[in-house]
Amino acid sequence: MSQSGMRQIEAIVREKVPDVDKALRSLGKGGMTMIEARGRGRDKLVTTSFVRGKWTFTTDFIHRVIITVVVDAKDVDTVVESIATSATTKTIGDGKTFVFPIA
Repeated sequence: MSQSGMRQIEAIVREKVPDVDKALRSLGKGGMTMIEARGRGRDKLVTTSFVRGKWTFTTDFIHRVIITVVVDAKDVDTVVESIATSATTKTIGDGKTFVFPIA
């Protein structure tokens, strides 16, 4: 990806949103959008049970937060590293980060 223009960073995290906000503000990147969501990744929390002659399936979704921030392309690596460092819980399912070019 070239180092000119703007990029949208979308990070899906489990918790620690205040820590991410503080880390972004320390970089001078105060603007962000937060969307509360539920989901799961490879940690498939599906339970099955056999009740009254029927199989039932229950999917337990984990509370997650999608954080979106728009930055200059030259700042992407620093911002992504800051989000990853501040959002980590050191457990499976910490989340994902995506970077998209803005036309």
